[in-house]
Amino acid sequence: MKKEYDFWLIDSNSVGVIRFYKKNENKEDLIEFMLIEEGIVMGSHGENPPLMKTRKEMKIQDARLFWKKLINEGWQKTNPKW
Repeated sequence: MKKEYDFWLIDSNSVGVIRFYKKNENKEDLIEFMLIEEGIVMGSHGENPPLMKTRKEMKIQDARLFWKKLINEGWQKTNPKW
């Protein structure tokens, strides 16, 4: 099920996956953050659960720049993988 602030990219080899999602823990914060999770698709056709490798937090404007950089490198939007 797609969440409102859940965005996914997959690399051109269909192996690397990145999830961007909004952090909503503290609504009093003036600066909003995105969590970025990176992982890899497991199995030759992605039939196994993906393996999450890293998680980091970025300011929203930095996450947008990172997204644009990945798109320029050939990453594409994809469906949720985990």
